[in-house]
Amino acid sequence: MELRRGHRVEVTVGAGGRPAAFRRQGRWVRIVEVLDEWEETGRWWLGEEPRAVHRVLAAGGAAYELHHQPSSGWQLHRAFD
Repeated sequence: MELRRGHRVEVTVGAGGRPAAFRRQGRWVRIVEVLDEWEETGRWWLGEEPRAVHRVLAAGGAAYELHHQPSSGWQLHRAFD
């Protein structure tokens, strides 16, 4: 699976602001479970803002890592086969 690091994606959120689905390559990918979530501080000394990280399981069995920053939105950071 080809994935560019930090690829912007459109995300719909559900309860508690957790991602529920995201659009990738023109198709919606439904998230069936949030496997883990945490916050990373970023390189604050370079002015990077914190980001929320969500590792999710999609319908069909693939896992993804989505990052969210208020100023730049959602990014698909990593895909796991």
